[in-house]
Amino acid sequence: MEFLFSLALLLAGVIQASNFPWLRIAYFPFLAGLAVFFTKKVIISLLILIPFLELHNLLREQTLIEEMIFLLSLTLTAGIVLFLQKRIKKGPGKASSNTETVLEEYPDSEGGIKSFHDEKVISDYLGSMFKPDDEIKELLDIAQNTVFADSVHLFISSGDSLRLRCSTDGLEGIIPLDHGLIVHCFQEKKAIVSSEMQEKKLNAGYLKKDDISSLIAVPVMDGKFPLGIMTADSARFHAFTSADRDTLQMFSTQIMRILRRERVYPRIERSYSTLRILSEESSKLLSSLNSDVIVQNLIEGAYRIAPEDIVVFRAKGSEFELVDQKGIQAPGKKIFHLKGTLLDMVAKNREPFNLSDVRDCRPPVMPFKTATVGSVFVLPLLYEKNLLGILVLLSEKTNAFSSQQIEQLKVLGNQASTSMANARFHAEIERLAVTDGLTGLFNHRHFQERLSQEFKRLERFTEPISLLLADIDYFKKVNDTYGHPVGDAVLKGVADKIRQTVRNIDIPARYGGEEFAIVLLGTDAKGAMNMAERLRKTVMNKKYSAEKETFQVTVSIGISTYPDGREEYKGKEGFIERADKALYYAKESGRNRCVPWYEIQRDS
Repeated sequence: MEFLFSLALLLAGVIQASNFPWLRIAYFPFLAGLAVFFTKKVIISLLILIPFLELHNLLREQTLIEEMIFLLSLTLTAGIVLFLQKRIKKGPGKASSNTETVLEEYPDSEGGIKSFHDEKVISDYLGSMFKPDDEIKELLDIAQNTVFADSVHLFISSGDSLRLRCSTDGLEGIIPLDHGLIVHCFQEKKAIVSSEMQEKKLNAGYLKKDDISSLIAVPVMDGKFPLGIMTADSARFHAFTSADRDTLQMFSTQIMRILRRERVYPRIERSYSTLRILSEESSKLLSSLNSDVIVQNLIEGAYRIAPEDIVVFRAKGSEFELVDQKGIQAPGKKIFHLKGTLLDMVAKNREPFNLSDVRDCRPPVMPFKTATVGSVFVLPLLYEKNLLGILVLLSEKTNAFSSQQIEQLKVLGNQASTSMANARFHAEIERLAVTDGLTGLFNHRHFQERLSQEFKRLERFTEPISLLLADIDYFKKVNDTYGHPVGDAVLKGVADKIRQTVRNIDIPARYGGEEFAIVLLGTDAKGAMNMAERLRKTVMNKKYSAEKETFQVTVSIGISTYPDGREEYKGKEGFIERADKALYYAKESGRNRCVPWYEIQRDS
């Protein structure tokens, strides 16, 4: 500060000694120059000092206004210079400001910055942070000015040749050749300096409009692997020295780092995309306990990873059920034996299998005919070493599946296997909750729930419904004579006959003890009577063995139908009550018979 004050005092003394008031304009470049190199505090301090240096003018009344305007102009000039200086200093931070701009474009609901869960945010962020072509061009421009070259070029390896990636002269007018100094430099991985290109009639390895008399060629190395060649040329003889070569090698190192980042950034984007797909599809797989929905989500997720034909099989003992498919025509049947196919080998080995070229494969891939297959990936869906199913991806192209896709499919398949196992356990728990442990029919609670649902449905629809209540005749005598284990076998046998006789839409249940209930949906009184008679005869014809003798059992069946057109029902309870009274009547009137409610009404 003392030095600057001394300079200002010297300037004021020179102006006063010369007696030329117009020399005071020297204050303007003086302050402007200082503003470039010194801080705002220093400039403000000098502005405060200058009025004291001009005090003799301020005290003169005739020059007061003129002096005030002068000092105000000086202050305004210093302010403008400081403002411009601040803007200039911010210029080099483009990457940072671009990053801030990208982030500011994606605020969250609370005004903060959204986390990177949006693919567009990631893409824009990486794009703003890294612009390789711009960075390379800037480096080439700096290198050109540093070594005083006419032009600087970057050639990149492309197969067996070099191609022009960037040039200070632009991409037009530079033609790479398949021979010359830069090709030799690339092959030998050594820098070359040549100052007599014209005299020795050397070939640079590329053509340009201007003559080349001097050349530097430096390999761009990533470790021991050459990525390309950086060259500087000039029309002057002996334009470059070994120091220029070393300088260019430093620039080539920076270019190598840019090219390395250029390779890494797409991997980052792909990795992010991979994690996003796996996260989304895994969430879908975890969101359902329905095995069919899980298979659909598995196919959708697999298609996002590898958009090819997809088939999913579910293991059913020694057979496999085709659950769902995408891209291929569904075959006529759903259940297949895999013996003799490629899938059979995978099912036995229980290891993922990728065949990049199916054309030379002898066994058929699938257990049914498919279109031309070039490659296939088969993934067994395993849970704790149990084979739950098989995921198959088929492509007409050979080498269709990359190692990255295969790894993603393995992760997705593992999650699907866990979800399928959970769905199976859940279905088993649900089944146990609604079935009778001995007979396998629905239990009494589920029977009551389903019957209540059907009566609610009947409030909207007017189709008939019938109920059969069946009781095994003299069942106590069977227990007393042959023992309870035989009695249990009889209960199972009668339950099996009920299951075989009724339709899939009907609701068979163990009502209690030796009594069974069957809800016949959409069945009138006549249909119910026919079903009851068929069931009675089926049960009567089955033989049981105990203590080296055989015996048979019979059942008595009571039937009620809603509506029957004779009398209003008192809801579900009245419906069951009528079937129970009809059953009691069948027991009292001889057993081994079927009695509908309307027969009791007629007899009474």
